[in-house]
Amino acid sequence: MKVTIITLAFKHERYIRECLHSAIGQTRPADEIIVVDDASPDATGQIAEAFIRENPAFPIRLLRNEKNLGVSASFARAVAAASGDIIFALAGDDVASPHRLEKCLEYLSDRPATFALITNAEIIDETSARSGRLDNCAGRDVPVSLSLGDLAPGEHFLRGRSSCGATAAYRAAVFREFSPMRAGLYAEDDPATFRAMLLGSCDFLPLSLVRWRKHANNLSHGTGARRGPEMALHFRKCEAMIDQMLADADEWVSRNPRSIDEGFGNALADLRFQKARWALWAVAHENGLKVIKGFAACRQLFARAPSFRIFVNHVWRPLFKMITPFPLQRLAASLRPRS
Repeated sequence: MKVTIITLAFKHERYIRECLHSAIGQTRPADEIIVVDDASPDATGQIAEAFIRENPAFPIRLLRNEKNLGVSASFARAVAAASGDIIFALAGDDVASPHRLEKCLEYLSDRPATFALITNAEIIDETSARSGRLDNCAGRDVPVSLSLGDLAPGEHFLRGRSSCGATAAYRAAVFREFSPMRAGLYAEDDPATFRAMLLGSCDFLPLSLVRWRKHANNLSHGTGARRGPEMALHFRKCEAMIDQMLADADEWVSRNPRSIDEGFGNALADLRFQKARWALWAVAHENGLKVIKGFAACRQLFARAPSFRIFVNHVWRPLFKMITPFPLQRLAASLRPRS
């Protein structure tokens, strides 16, 4: 199997060299490494270029976006340039274990129906010191294979697990069997794992094969100062991610009309509920008191919620935020301990 590592980098000048060292230091070498610099305003691109010049024996290519495209569009650009049968994601601020490719390929070679493989990770800080563990496998200590066929009503398709793209390996069909992912998504990982379950299964391997860096500029872990009305954009991107999955489902059904079963229907119902939840959170963060939009968002959430209890559990926090003045929101966020 031909292997591609895709590295997305944005403002990673402190980390990109360590990341690329880990990419070329694999016990099973990658056949190609594609780095996308998403118009970083710092020296990320220059450092990546220098690393490539210093290591001419390794198949590394650098793609530089003229303007910032975001995660999903940058990933789609890299996928279009990739020729691998298996695609590994490796963020420009993370570090791969030397055995990552070897262990994942060993697993995938025995399981042709597995289209995505997620592992755990060690959490590191800005200095690369270990600070914890990222448990994407929900506490399980044996591999688990998830498909849509046995999904229960009201259950999320990941069943409490994380699709963390920084630890993921995908068969290329996850991207080539569908239209390119849209720009403006929060991330590519949930849509990719959902596609994997449409094609077969997404598996979870409880080995820590990546060192995942947690710092102030992480995509999914903002600091208190970022909390406030600008987070509406974040939640709209989460909505867009759900729209991507619903579009992928429509595309899949158009080619495989007999694939619809109860689990598939349950997955779509939950995705629609999640979209309504993100829409309400987006309204709650928008500037001003959005009474009409807030009422419409609550009504949509109620219509999509599996039960009244679940509706109540998910409606009160954004409603409270909606009626709380933004200066008080920011003050509360600034006083909250950072994790």
